[in-house]
Amino acid sequence: MQLTKLNDDRVLRTAGQFLFALLVIFIVASMYGNTITALTNRGMLPSFKFLSLAAGIDIGEHIIPFDNSSSNFRAIIVGLLNTITISFIVILFSTFLGLFIGLCRISKNWLVKNIALAYIEVIRNVPLLVLLLFWYRAVFMEMPHIKKALILGSFQSSTGGKGGTLFLSNRGLSIAWLKPAEGWTLFLYIVAVAVLLAVVFGLYLRAYGKKTGRKPMVFLWSLSLVVFISALGWIILPDSPMVMDYPTLNGFNPVGGLSISSEWGSLFSGLILYTSAYIAEAIRAGIQGVDKGQVEAAHSLGLSNFQTIRLVVLPQALRITIPPLTSIYLGVAKNTSLGVAIGFPDLFSVIGTLLNQTGRALELILVVMTIYLGLSLITSLIMNIYNSKIQLEEK
Repeated sequence: MQLTKLNDDRVLRTAGQFLFALLVIFIVASMYGNTITALTNRGMLPSFKFLSLAAGIDIGEHIIPFDNSSSNFRAIIVGLLNTITISFIVILFSTFLGLFIGLCRISKNWLVKNIALAYIEVIRNVPLLVLLLFWYRAVFMEMPHIKKALILGSFQSSTGGKGGTLFLSNRGLSIAWLKPAEGWTLFLYIVAVAVLLAVVFGLYLRAYGKKTGRKPMVFLWSLSLVVFISALGWIILPDSPMVMDYPTLNGFNPVGGLSISSEWGSLFSGLILYTSAYIAEAIRAGIQGVDKGQVEAAHSLGLSNFQTIRLVVLPQALRITIPPLTSIYLGVAKNTSLGVAIGFPDLFSVIGTLLNQTGRALELILVVMTIYLGLSLITSLIMNIYNSKIQLEEK
């Protein structure tokens, strides 16, 4: 009886898993013990108290206020926000560009199809680091010097400097941009009401579509309602919600407006080109995974090519492309770490600078690994939730 239990597959699997878990715990404990001993002998016992100390560094691009007297923890937050911001924008733009290129890739037009094919093959076979260096060294750094910058809409400012609608130089791009004015707070309330009405209107359209069997463009109509109400509020408000802020050249850096550094522009351009090529292939595979009979059935019902793509092909292709898209999106935040090669202060770059300043290699490596892991898990969670929402329910 006892021998029979020992030969049971369930007992053997459980015992094997238990022994493997003990082996992993032993290895991790040994590594931890050896690391602590080595650091203690060098007088560098692990501690995170250094995070509250002054960083003593300057970060060129920061969303929140930062100077060299700010703490190391704040420096990490600045790098994290830079990484999150550019990752989100790259994902957004590269998705639309990848969708467009993916549709061109399956076009019946020979020229359009082969241009899309050449784009995908060239970008996918060029290392991302090389692509970033190309944009930085061969494009942005070859722009005119700041004193000879390309200026559109030039004028003389009241402070004696030279102003304009657009400044383009090897330091980056500065353009006129809107900034909040006296009516800004009231305008935000109008926008909030517009969004609320758009949500209600969207729910009504969705219910109407289920009732009639015709799928309306819920997002487009809801967005149009938000834009219409916001524009109407902008017009009728007595005080303008925003005013135009023009960049002015005083010294060697334009002041005012919206400034985009060469480093940010290079990383943004390179990541969009690189990511969109992979997204295009994922979308192409998803579209070609839809049965041709679906397209023929749609055409037989009198649907146009655009309606067929929007209502029949893309909804089915999306269910196929979500898993590869998730993997592509997970790589975006990690790919921003290559910005260190062109001087962009992302999370990895800031961590590297702090490591040189403080010498706390173990602690900072653990911090950066934990943050990247957290970003990946959050992205994966969002995509998995969305994937579960769009899957067909079997009845």
